[in-house]
Amino acid sequence: MTYNGNTFPYQQSTRPYFKQFPNFSIINQVNSAVGSSYNALQATLRSSSWHGLTSQFAYAWSHNLDDSSVFNTIPQNSLNLQGDWGNANNDIRNHFASYLNYVIPTLANGPKILTQGWELNSILKFQDGEPVNVLTGADNSGTAESEDRADKTGPALNSDRSVQGNSHAQYLNPNSFAVPANATYGNLGRNQVTGPGFGDVDLSLLKNLPLYKERVHAQFRVEMFNVFNRINLAQPLNNLGYGGAFGWSTSTIGVSYGAPGIGSGEPYNTQLALKILF
Repeated sequence: MTYNGNTFPYQQSTRPYFKQFPNFSIINQVNSAVGSSYNALQATLRSSSWHGLTSQFAYAWSHNLDDSSVFNTIPQNSLNLQGDWGNANNDIRNHFASYLNYVIPTLANGPKILTQGWELNSILKFQDGEPVNVLTGADNSGTAESEDRADKTGPALNSDRSVQGNSHAQYLNPNSFAVPANATYGNLGRNQVTGPGFGDVDLSLLKNLPLYKERVHAQFRVEMFNVFNRINLAQPLNNLGYGGAFGWSTSTIGVSYGAPGIGSGEPYNTQLALKILF
């Protein structure tokens, strides 16, 4: 790899053999030198067929730390691997999930096809956001690794995180982050900012219909997703190199995962389904 010594003049002081080999760029050594730590308080409450109700409620209060969450990643400073010890990429401090199934008792007198076989279901999920690693988009450290983290100078989150003009939400406060001085690293640790949280409530109404004795059944389903139409934002743009768009969340989480409109937490929608069970 060739290197232009005039691009980063302050980089010379960080490379002991730069004068002897000025045409070489960075040389990385990949090894297994990372660790992780996970601690959690987990609680689960279940009910089984209590007056027709089956349910489970699960809560986790946890903290996940590591040096690297993705294979073959590069630290900010290879001479200080401990400097990358921080929140794991999937560190979610609070997580709550539950499901409920209620078999509706036989309704008032009437035809069995209308008064029997009804069920009501719900799935709920609420959690804190995942970490955001705020990068500078510059090479002020002189490592040429594109892993420089920013200086944090104020509150990380913008005071108004609502969606503006149906295009984006200013999730991070652009005035609270800056590019550090040349030949230095920023004061922000890895993954020290928390991204948007997530909340979703789904409901479904089922009608079971016997078709042939006990062997064949039909099940008609009305399924409603994100019934409260909560806006679940995707991770914000985390690189100061985006300029005026830094800190924007430009889509919902379903879009970011490649499932727009139908993914988890997408806007309210309803679907009808018919299943044949045999």
